[in-house]
Amino acid sequence: MFDFHKRKIHHDHQLTPWHELWRQPLAAMIRMPWWLFFSSMVGIYFLQIIVFGLILSFDARHIMGEAPLGIPKPIAFAIESFLANGFNGLAPASPFTYAVAVLDLIAGLITLSTLTAVVFSKLSGNAMPLRFSRHLCISSIEKGHLFCRFVTSDRSQWLNVSYTLSLIFDDEPEPGLWQRRIVPLTTLNAGTPQLSQTATLTHPINDESPIQQMGLSELMQRNAVIMPLVEGIDETTGSGLLQTHLYAMKDILIGFRYGDLVSTDKQGRRRIDIQNLNAVVAHEGR
Repeated sequence: MFDFHKRKIHHDHQLTPWHELWRQPLAAMIRMPWWLFFSSMVGIYFLQIIVFGLILSFDARHIMGEAPLGIPKPIAFAIESFLANGFNGLAPASPFTYAVAVLDLIAGLITLSTLTAVVFSKLSGNAMPLRFSRHLCISSIEKGHLFCRFVTSDRSQWLNVSYTLSLIFDDEPEPGLWQRRIVPLTTLNAGTPQLSQTATLTHPINDESPIQQMGLSELMQRNAVIMPLVEGIDETTGSGLLQTHLYAMKDILIGFRYGDLVSTDKQGRRRIDIQNLNAVVAHEGR
């Protein structure tokens, strides 16, 4: 059977943390925090300039011209070559220096264009993270409902949104042969034309529900998880949006439902308090 903790499957958000993507440096940089990303950019620039500056120092006498501000000639020439000869103050005077300057120029063009593309990818990212509730609620295991709630504080809206709930558990189709089986859970509402701030996915627990058929204890033995998936279109850019989450069986509260998110102020206006996302109350029919 599968051990999710050893496999480092994250239950709290849909993206793999950037520091675990060391084999995919481009994806890691896109997911870095902005402050760390800019620090990394500066570090990459300085590292390349210093490396080429050290190489040029072996033939510093063949660098013609005067370096500004008292900067050593090899470093100044490495900077100018890296920035595509942006200052025009120094020039090579030997084949070795010229060859190193060309390599520095090529490295600078590749680095600058790559990091520019990464910056564009970060700026054009349209992810609007949803906050899923800490627990799933089941009003009653007999003829009740399973509830999954999420909110977003982003002012932008999702359009043409579709919801799905999936039950994923260990299955043994043949003795000794284990695999993960995915079973879709029926929801009362399959989607909405517009998602503004919050929504609740509801799965009826009836005779056709795999949760009632298998029981929570058996699902726990099978390392079952419930995965909501929300998919839509960004209202501003028209780009596709997708977010998932994972709930373990221990995250399910039996005999509870979610507390109200919507309240009415003194002016009679209805407001959504997303701070009450995780509020639950005992189900009346419990």
